[in-house]
Amino acid sequence: DGIHMIVAVKNQEDKIEGFLRTLNFRFLYGKEDYVENILVLDLNSSDNTKHIIENFSLDYPSIKVLNWNEFEELFCPQKN
Repeated sequence: DGIHMIVAVKNQEDKIEGFLRTLNFRFLYGKEDYVENILVLDLNSSDNTKHIIENFSLDYPSIKVLNWNEFEELFCPQKN
């Protein structure tokens, strides 16, 4: 049911909001109507990157923020 885009980021507080706004605008008003969610994977940023993404996702529910552990739990099955 659609495409889920994954964007990995680390320490991008100066660029992440502009990037997400551009990406979101393209999906909302462009022709990419198959994108269901944009998953932003924060790779343990030491700046405000994760906080900025979390605030941005409040206005745009299609954007979800995950840390590495959450990503592994959802997308990497455990080996027996």
